[in-house]
Amino acid sequence: MINFLIVIFGISMLYMATSSRIAAQTNMLRLQGIILCIITIFAHINELDTSSIWAAISSLFTHVDALLGATFLILETFVVKALIIPNVLDKVAEKNNIKRDNNPQFPNFYTLVISTIILFAGFMIASSHADILQNISSLYFGVSVSTIITAFVFIAIKKKLLTHVIGFAMLENGIFLLSLSIAKEMPLIVNLGVLLDVFIAVFILGLLIGEIGHIYGNPDVSQLCNLKDSEMAKDE
Repeated sequence: MINFLIVIFGISMLYMATSSRIAAQTNMLRLQGIILCIITIFAHINELDTSSIWAAISSLFTHVDALLGATFLILETFVVKALIIPNVLDKVAEKNNIKRDNNPQFPNFYTLVISTIILFAGFMIASSHADILQNISSLYFGVSVSTIITAFVFIAIKKKLLTHVIGFAMLENGIFLLSLSIAKEMPLIVNLGVLLDVFIAVFILGLLIGEIGHIYGNPDVSQLCNLKDSEMAKDE
């Protein structure tokens, strides 16, 4: 079941990289958040002693810290990744009337080819080094590393500021999946740090997109070159 969900996660990453519609990209972020939530639930259920109901209950109470960490991860993946961040991005897109991010100099077909090669290379590297990565699931590792690299490509080739924020959210999802590949549970303090960075980036860049769109009417990355300090603008 987990392997099937990871494959769906990889397919959603390919779809995000090749789609130019903002609504489709945010919907894929929702899907990725739900998939990560289900993977987290299954990963922690597999660690329990399920020989009987009482054994499972006793193992829960004997590992209170692990239970609290799992609860936080489940709430984070579902509430933040699947609900809050996509909804904020949808509101920013609607407010600034951003529906697509087309780049005629870099067609979506080329993006699909590059993303597919990255995903295939991730599987090949993970499977060929399975003897070295004995404690790491190759499927987890391959898809997560491919998602991280594809997110950087996504940020590099897109023109809209909003799609850059979406790329950062996809990057964080890949980092989260990578943490699950290395260990079935992620240290709480590390997860809080990564989540805080992305959370601040989404809201601050969302406000920046709104201000640039209000002034210039076209919140592209190229508009950042026109931003000047207020005192510098007065001197000129």
